[in-house]
Amino acid sequence: MSVVPSLLPAGLEDQLPPWAETEAQALSKILETARVFGYDRVKPPLLEYEETLTAFAPDSLRKGFKLADPQAEGLLVVRSDKTGQVIRIAQTRLKDEPRPLRLSYGGQVLRAKGSQLRPERQFTQVGVELIGVPEGSESRALIEIVDLCMTALGDAGVPDVTVDLTLPQVARAAAQADPVLIQALNERNAALAETATATAGEAVREVVSLISAFGPWRGAVTLMDKVKGGKAWRELESVAEAVETRHPSVEVLVDPAELRGFDYHTGLSFVLYAKGVRGELGRGGLYQAGEEQAAGFTLYMDSVLRAVPAQTPPEKVSVAADTDINEVARRRAAGEIVVVDLA
Repeated sequence: MSVVPSLLPAGLEDQLPPWAETEAQALSKILETARVFGYDRVKPPLLEYEETLTAFAPDSLRKGFKLADPQAEGLLVVRSDKTGQVIRIAQTRLKDEPRPLRLSYGGQVLRAKGSQLRPERQFTQVGVELIGVPEGSESRALIEIVDLCMTALGDAGVPDVTVDLTLPQVARAAAQADPVLIQALNERNAALAETATATAGEAVREVVSLISAFGPWRGAVTLMDKVKGGKAWRELESVAEAVETRHPSVEVLVDPAELRGFDYHTGLSFVLYAKGVRGELGRGGLYQAGEEQAAGFTLYMDSVLRAVPAQTPPEKVSVAADTDINEVARRRAAGEIVVVDLA
């Protein structure tokens, strides 16, 4: 008889009491916050045809398991991210609905491989997408998205949140596809950037400026005149001011060198962290959904759960097996957790 080295595959885990209930409650609060902001919930399927997902999801979101469909021809993909599915719904089932569309979602995703930053392969993803943003309204759309996200995290009980604003389109343009400069941005290594020889000195100076700009947003915007993309910096400033005004307890930083995970984002984006919590809580920003401008965010509930203060398990009251069932029902209706003894 062979010995099983582990009960579960790498990147998968059981969620036990009380954390399973804590996550369910936090998820419910986040989706309720989205609802009062005007976002309608959608529920896409667990499986998609590979060719369908390829048509609508950005490359970086296609990381799922593949399997054959026993009932039809073609490969199926287990969803690894729900953003591409929401884009599909918006451009097919809801293509004739008035814009902008405000959609929310929540559910499990499964990835074929974890990453160094996110080794978990199965987790709950919750978020919103604002699709069909009118031209010229990008800043207002992102302010709404960040405001909703901060409010939802607060409603879920997450303290000490930091939002890092980033400009992936500016960083990509500055790097000019130079592998050394891209590596320097990813590693925040100004010394490495200065070794780049394949591009002009101006590109090197811009990348070094982006790397050195990390920190509180007010200090970072003083570098606007040193880096191309003045409009993007002005948008960043307006979003940062709005977040700071609406959520004064949230620390707003700028990390303009951040590129990882923003392959499909086309404008101002952000990453969320919580003090003392491993990994990011989530991320979001502006992106292109087919022909439409869009904005959205995704939260990773396993990280959110690590940020929620430990909950005291609710008290369970045991009653004798012969207790009147109407009395038990009355107490449960009043909010008590009543367990009837079996013996």
